[in-house]
Amino acid sequence: MKTKENVALSARKFRTTILICVLAAAVATVACSSNSKPSAKSQSPLGAKVQPAALKSVAAVEPAVPVDIPEQTASKPTPGKLITYKSRDYGVSFVYPYQYAYLSAKVISNGDSSLLPKPDGHDGQFTLARVEIPKGFYPDTDFDRGYFTLSLNQDISEEECVATLGGDSAKLQTANINGVDFRWMETDESGRGNAATLRNYAAFANGTCYELEMGVKTKNEQGLAREVDPDQVLRRLDGMVKTVKISSTAQKPAMQESPTKKAAAEPPS
Repeated sequence: MKTKENVALSARKFRTTILICVLAAAVATVACSSNSKPSAKSQSPLGAKVQPAALKSVAAVEPAVPVDIPEQTASKPTPGKLITYKSRDYGVSFVYPYQYAYLSAKVISNGDSSLLPKPDGHDGQFTLARVEIPKGFYPDTDFDRGYFTLSLNQDISEEECVATLGGDSAKLQTANINGVDFRWMETDESGRGNAATLRNYAAFANGTCYELEMGVKTKNEQGLAREVDPDQVLRRLDGMVKTVKISSTAQKPAMQESPTKKAAAEPPS
């Protein structure tokens, strides 16, 4: 009896052991299958670190707005200040730069003979105004004087007016200055280190002989000074000559006093 009971007990224990082993195997299988699923970490390459992308703030770009830029133009240089000389009595005027020196009829008549233009050969000649280029315009040169003079003579005829230029009449040239025909001639003088170039103009209008003279004088006695270009100086003076205007309505003033004194009373405007 005991033998059968022992056999039965052993059989139950065996079955229990078998059942425990089967259950253990099942649990192990389930555990293995769950561990076999690839994780997010196992998908990344070996040694690679996956970092979350940093979010960068991007400023909003406003659309470009067209701007009207004014067109730039080169500024024109303002011309130098000019002074106008005008004689109402004799109906004549001209313009000269303010840097030049102006000498009135009174100063000329009271000065030395070097301020007077070339004589026209008649007693009635008198000078209304003289303008000189300062020596500072041509430093360290043989420049001595550059000047322009305006003279009148009311005691001569038209033929005598043209004859005041002297020389060969065939060499006379004509220049129309603001509606008035002038005859003119250029002469050169030199000697003992000095030189002079003169241009004399003459025009007859309103019963008066209008005489213009522009001249360039140089002095280089020792021959050491740098020579100035006379043509360059003459171009400056010619700029004044071209501004001379003679009024067609001017009348011959009464000769109650000296013309020089009357001219001296007319300051430049």
